Amino acid sequence: PPGAPASSSSTSAAAAAAAAAAEKGEPQSTGASQYAPLPWTDYFEENVSISVGDTQFSVYASGLSANQGAGGPVFVFHHGAGHSGRTFGLVSKHVYESDPARATAVVAPDMRAHGGTVGANQEDLSLGRLVDDFVALVTTMFPANGSGSAKAPRNLVLVGHSMGGAVVAHAVASRRIRGVLGLVLIDIVEGSAIDSLPSIPAFIAARPASFGSIESAIRWHVDANHIQNTESARLSVPSLIKPAATADGAPCWTWRTDLLPSQKFWHGWYAGLSSTFVSAPTAKLLILAGTDRLDKDLLIAQMQGKFQLELLPAAGHTIQEDLPAVVGDALISFCKRNQPLDISEIRRRNQAS
Repeated sequence: PPGAPASSSSTSAAAAAAAAAAEKGEPQSTGASQYAPLPWTDYFEENVSISVGDTQFSVYASGLSANQGAGGPVFVFHHGAGHSGRTFGLVSKHVYESDPARATAVVAPDMRAHGGTVGANQEDLSLGRLVDDFVALVTTMFPANGSGSAKAPRNLVLVGHSMGGAVVAHAVASRRIRGVLGLVLIDIVEGSAIDSLPSIPAFIAARPASFGSIESAIRWHVDANHIQNTESARLSVPSLIKPAATADGAPCWTWRTDLLPSQKFWHGWYAGLSSTFVSAPTAKLLILAGTDRLDKDLLIAQMQGKFQLELLPAAGHTIQEDLPAVVGDALISFCKRNQPLDISEIRRRNQAS
């Protein structure tokens, strides 16, 4: 990789222009077309900025403008540490386009200190702060789903990957969001997550400090098997890096989110997650890449039928990127299985027959 990045003030005009173009959905290729970035506009209808407290959240979505008053479900995604809303790009497109009536909506925000989200206190990635952010964001976008609303709420399916799974589980447990049809955790289990924490700093330190181009960053993620699906990597990776410059002024790209300073919060993200998930007052789905990730509490609860388990051993940690259609179908089936009964519709059909 290139030399260590200098201060942001030395970022070259070329790198800044490339960043702006990438954020607008314009791929910037250096000839490596196999790893050229893909525009987010191919996967979401819009990217909106939602102001909540001290933060402007960048939110990718489809189905909001046309279907705000529709009765279809809303899938709200929360990414893991170091990722962005675009990690759910292919899954979101699959879920949204699988509904012929387009009554379904999908929402995938960049959370605090990630992607295109900006604001104060970006260094605070404590579980409490992240849960408050998520609850405030959801209830700002869907006021009827706030705990104090008397209006009929939209049906929500809350989906979290890795650290994001802990956030959505605690958000549901707090009962501050109404209309939660289901809770989905992707490749996150308390026991294995806590066991892996001592090795995370070495993993972060082993990553390249910077990249010479967006394409090289995408290729590194694919070659290192962090993302098995090249299409998804071409969509999500550009949002994980930012333009910078080497010590000699050459343009480069470095990590958008510095994860090491958040180390003091890591244990808090996962402690107590199993019991929080199992006791959450809604239908539950856990998607894992292998049964070895189940800890004792979850294994017992699964045998008691307290949640649905979906195993996808062909995937890596970013299951939603590696197997987006499979994950999307699992989400759709889970949602349909847990839809509330429409008594008036049942009566109407009975009368018609």
